[in-house]
Amino acid sequence: MILSGEVARIQNESNLARQRNYELATLISYAFNDPKNMPSYSDGQKKAAPDVSDELAQIQVRSFFIAMAGGVKAG
Repeated sequence: MILSGEVARIQNESNLARQRNYELATLISYAFNDPKNMPSYSDGQKKAAPDVSDELAQIQVRSFFIAMAGGVKAG
């Protein structure tokens, strides 16, 4: 358990470093070859608006668990 968590952490750090290096190479390429079209900075986190209200989501989850428990008979 502990070793698998350590391996997962190391792999995650490696993947993040690879992503950073790829983005850096892209920016260097734009800066050197075509600085006018260089992409603007984005933090990579896109904030999506929630599709359903919090109250509706709670009702959906509650009904899912009731159905799993066998409290609702179909038909």
